[in-house]
Amino acid sequence: MAGLNPETLYNFLKCAVPFEGTRNYAEKITELMIKSNVLTNNLRNEKADAWRDYQQLLAELGLIYSTLIHKTLTLTELAHMFLAGEIGFSELIGIQALRYQYPNGQKSTIQARLSRQLSDAQVKRPKTLTELQSASGVLLKPGLLVLKVLIELLESHHQPALSISECLAFLIPCKVNAEWDMAVSEVISHRRTGGEISEVNEHSRRNLQDWFKLLGASDFFVANDDEHIALSSFAIENMDLVRSYCASQEDLSTFWIPTSFDISGRLTWFDRFGHLPLDAQGALRRDLDAQPKYVEQNYVAGLDDDVEEEVRPSGGLAMNLSPIDLDYLERETTFQSSQDVETLLANIRRGFQKRHAKTLLHDRVVKSLAERFIAQGATVESDPDSIDLFALWPTGETAIFEVKTVTQRNLQQRMRTAIGQVAEYAYRRKCSTGSLSDSVIVVNAELDQNAWQPAFLSEYLKIGLICTAPKSYSAFAPQQARSKAYWS
Repeated sequence: MAGLNPETLYNFLKCAVPFEGTRNYAEKITELMIKSNVLTNNLRNEKADAWRDYQQLLAELGLIYSTLIHKTLTLTELAHMFLAGEIGFSELIGIQALRYQYPNGQKSTIQARLSRQLSDAQVKRPKTLTELQSASGVLLKPGLLVLKVLIELLESHHQPALSISECLAFLIPCKVNAEWDMAVSEVISHRRTGGEISEVNEHSRRNLQDWFKLLGASDFFVANDDEHIALSSFAIENMDLVRSYCASQEDLSTFWIPTSFDISGRLTWFDRFGHLPLDAQGALRRDLDAQPKYVEQNYVAGLDDDVEEEVRPSGGLAMNLSPIDLDYLERETTFQSSQDVETLLANIRRGFQKRHAKTLLHDRVVKSLAERFIAQGATVESDPDSIDLFALWPTGETAIFEVKTVTQRNLQQRMRTAIGQVAEYAYRRKCSTGSLSDSVIVVNAELDQNAWQPAFLSEYLKIGLICTAPKSYSAFAPQQARSKAYWS
């Protein structure tokens, strides 16, 4: 984790983008990394192998599926958000460090020391660490535990900092986050009595030092050395936000609960950890307009600039609808991995990976809806200058769909933009064809059950709303929508 910084992580990830969806990519990515000066030319058996040495970091952060159990290189939704400039480096590190948990689908190997302990205790050794932790009642987000303890120390008027010795003695024994109060009590008791902390759990010291480095790269913590972690000034100044986010991540519904321990079960960890639902985005900064230096440091390719909104002006009312190209929408990448490395290098230097990441998230939603409607017998079309998706069903009903990729930070802005777009498209189609079409806005996020936007759109504006995310789909249709049976 040493040396982890925004530029290194971003450039490391963008070198992987051209090879998404392929196998046998390690040598090509390594060559691209070396030519891009991303990382040093590590040698393994006198052969450059930088990708193999560093790719585990991407899986640990939920940016790719572990290449040990998923041989096809697959970037997660979160990776594309980072590349697209929808989330910054410190925000990503902070959110993922607080969401990371034990058990998980990444750490599955039972190390030799633990195997010996199980043998000495005459406990049957399961196949995976995931299974062992589940059976032992472990359900813990370690970064969240550290944050909670620091918050409570601050609020009880103690120094909001922890030494590595305090963590080893008082936090490491916790099996669930609800045991934070026990850890706080023991830390305070020790500070009052003084004295040396007995050396316990020393086998975890190096791992804890790595955790300190990771947490220190976020907005919530500062780690000036390997031995101490403390609340950052940002966290202290925004304590209501931090406390609220901490409480939301302690909710049981935010934990991954394994249902099986084979490879397919472990892959569901990456499905979950690599997707960032709106309710997990509460830690996104809202002050970016007033923090140009922070943006410069954390958004390597700049903030998301709404590339999907770039629309060429139309010469008239008529739409230029044409059949949707499903083959293009289902692409993993617009790059050709068979190109020579110099061509790929020139492409990523021109920032292709940012535009690709943004449009890919958008087009995957369009593809999913298009396939759904085609299965119903509908004709699906689009206009590259306006309509994302137009559907005509055999019964004659039609609907216009405008797709928006959103975060908690830009949801309102993009909703407002979409309202104007669907109103314009419906009007232009009515004027040019005489036909009325239902209007539907689609977002790639599941809204909170108490959100006001569904009723505002469907009841007040008579515009439909679809909220689609991995493993979830919900729709809100105006009562008079004639096509609602097909999408709601």
